[in-house]
Amino acid sequence: MENNNTNNTSYKSRTERKKFEEELKQKQTEKEKELETKRKELKSIIFDDEKENIYRKPKKQKIEDNKEIKKPKLANTFLSLTYVSAIALSIFLILDSTNRIDQVYQIINAFLIMIIMTCFLISFKKSFFKNKSVPTTVTALLVLGTIAFNGLYMTNVINLPTQSFLPDFESENLTKAINWTEENNVKTDQNFEYSDTTKKYSVISQSKKPETLTKNINKVEFVVSNGPDYNKNVILADMTGWNVDDVLKFIENNFLSEITINFEENESIKKDTVISQSKTGTIKRNEPIIFTVSLGNKDALSPIKLKDLKNESLLNAEVYLGRNGILYELKYEFSDTIEKGHVINSNPKQKTTVKPDEMVTLTISKGKEIKVPDLKNKTMSYVTKWMVENNLQINYKDKYDSKIKSGRVIESNYKKGDIIEEGTTVDVTFSKGPLVMKKFDNINDFKSWADTNGIKYEIKEEFNEKIEKDKIIKTSIEEGKNINLEDTIIVYVSKGKAVTIPNFNGMTKKEAQNECDKLGIKCTFKEEYSTKSSGKVINQSIAEGTQIPKGNTIVITISTNKKTSNSNKTSNSNSSRPSSSSSNNSSSTSGNTSRPTTPSSPTCETTVLNISPDWVSIGDPDKTCSNIKSKYSKFIDCNIGPANNGKSGQILNMSELQGITVNSCNKVTVKIKE
Repeated sequence: MENNNTNNTSYKSRTERKKFEEELKQKQTEKEKELETKRKELKSIIFDDEKENIYRKPKKQKIEDNKEIKKPKLANTFLSLTYVSAIALSIFLILDSTNRIDQVYQIINAFLIMIIMTCFLISFKKSFFKNKSVPTTVTALLVLGTIAFNGLYMTNVINLPTQSFLPDFESENLTKAINWTEENNVKTDQNFEYSDTTKKYSVISQSKKPETLTKNINKVEFVVSNGPDYNKNVILADMTGWNVDDVLKFIENNFLSEITINFEENESIKKDTVISQSKTGTIKRNEPIIFTVSLGNKDALSPIKLKDLKNESLLNAEVYLGRNGILYELKYEFSDTIEKGHVINSNPKQKTTVKPDEMVTLTISKGKEIKVPDLKNKTMSYVTKWMVENNLQINYKDKYDSKIKSGRVIESNYKKGDIIEEGTTVDVTFSKGPLVMKKFDNINDFKSWADTNGIKYEIKEEFNEKIEKDKIIKTSIEEGKNINLEDTIIVYVSKGKAVTIPNFNGMTKKEAQNECDKLGIKCTFKEEYSTKSSGKVINQSIAEGTQIPKGNTIVITISTNKKTSNSNKTSNSNSSRPSSSSSNNSSSTSGNTSRPTTPSSPTCETTVLNISPDWVSIGDPDKTCSNIKSKYSKFIDCNIGPANNGKSGQILNMSELQGITVNSCNKVTVKIKE
C-alpha cells in the first residue's frame, strides 16, 4: 500500500511539473511576443526605412553626420542685431536727455527699453530655466509696466522733475517775461513796436524759440507792443448820412483818439444821422475831428431810465447822453479799478429817470494814482516793470557816470513822492558807468570822441623823432583809466621830426634851394633891392637855429640891383631882425604895405555818401560816429541820442543817407542810437 502511494505521488509531481513547464513556456512565449512588439515600436522610432541605420555606422561617421545638423543662425543674428540696436537707442536717449526738458522721463524710458530687450533675449533662450514660462511672463509684465508708466506721465498723474526752459511769452505781459529772465539770470533786451493787434506792453515775439533750455540761453530779446500808432495815417471817408453807431464802430476799429460828436436839433434829417464832419481824406489817428449828428425833433424826445454807464468809454457815454438830449458835465478822479478815460459812476445813478435838458454828472477815471518811487540806483528791469504795471511812457537816456554803476538810474525828471497819472512820460537817465580813456592815434578821432562825450581837452604840440606829424604822442590820462568828466585831458600831438633852420645869408638861390631840399622844408623866394651882391640871400623869414616841423615853409629874400618902388618899400620893411618864432611863418613879413587881399569865398566840396555796414559798431555809438567821420568828416555831423527802435550804435537814418550827394558847405546829420 505504501509503494502504491509513493508511486502515485511521484506521478502527480511530474504531472504538475510538466504543467508548470508548459505554463512557464507559455509565459516566455508571451514575453517574447511582447518584446518583439516593443522592438518594432523602437524600430519605428529609431529607424527610417528610406535611410540607413545611423546607429550601425562607425563612430566617426556618426560625428560627421551630427555636424551637418544646422542651428538657426539667421534667427540668432537678427536677435543679436535687435538687442544691440536697443542698447544703442537707450544710450542715445540718455545722452540726448541733456538737451530735453523731460530729462528724467527720457532716462527712465531708456533703462526700461534695455531691461525689456534683455528679458526678451532671455525668454528666447528659455532653455536656461526649468520653468520655461517665467521669462515670458516677466517680459510681458515689464511691457505692461512701461505702457502704464508712460500713460500716467502723459496724463499728469505722475510728475517728474524737468529742466528749466524758456516759456512762450507771446501775448503775455512784459512783466512776466522780465521776471523769468531775472529768476533764471538771463540777459534781456526789449524793442518796442506799434501794434494794432497786440495789447500794449504785451510780447509780440521773442528771439529764442519756446522750450529752449535755459542753460543754452545767454540773452533773449523781446519785441513788445507799444499799442496802436496814433501818428499813423488813415483814410477818413465822408460819413455824411451815416448812422452814429456805424461811425462809432469805424472810430473803434481805426483807433481814432481825438473825436468829438455833437448833437443838434434838425427836423429835416433823421435822428442819429451824421449831418457834417470837420475833416475827410487822409488824416492822422490823433487828429481832432468833430462830427455833427442830428437830434431830430427835440420835442419828440422822451425821458429815459439811465442805464449803467460804469466802465463805458467817455465817447460812448457822451453819445448815449447826447442822442437823448441830456446835458452832462465831467469830473475826473483816480481809480485803481476803472481804466483811464472810462466812467467810474454817474449822478444820478442808473435806473433813475432823466428828462431831456436835465444835467448828469459823469466821473471819469484818471487811472491809478501813481506815486513815484525813489528811482535812483534802480535797474532797468525795475524801471521797465514799474512802467508796464502803471501804464507809463519811459524816455530812456544814458550817460557816463563814475559814481553810479552801469545800467542803474542816475536821475529822472520826477522825484520821489511825486503824484503822476497813467500815460505820463517819465525821462529816466541810466548810467553807462565811468568813461574809460581809449587809445587814439589820430587827433581827429580823439576830437570827435571828446566832443561827442562833452569832454574838455587841451592840445599841445611838440617835436618827436619817432611819431609822425599829427599823430598823438600821449594823453594826460592813460589808456584804460576812468575819466572824471569835470577834468581836462591834455593831448600831446607830434609835430614830426624837428628841422633846425640854418643861416641862408650869402647863399645863392640854387644853394638855398638845395639846402631846403636836404632839410625837407619848402622854400619860397622873393627878390628885394639891396646894395649887396645881386643874387645872394640877404634875409630869411625864420631865424637861424629855430626848430620847425619838417615840410613847413620858409620865405627867403634874394638881393637884386633893380630898384623899384615896391622893392624899396620891401627893403625898408625888412631891415629889422628875422623873426625868432618857431611857428610856420610862410606869409610875408609884418611890415608889408601892399593892399590886403580880399579873402575868397570858401570852396564847397561834394561827394556821394557810401556808408559801409562794417562802420556800425553795435554797443559803441562813439565808434560808429568816428568810423563815419574818418572818411566823411567834411560832410557829416553825428547826433547820438535815444530812440525807441534799433540797437545802441546803429545808424537810425541809414536808408535816407545811403547814396545821396552831400555838400561840405551844408553838412548832413547822421542819427545814431545811444
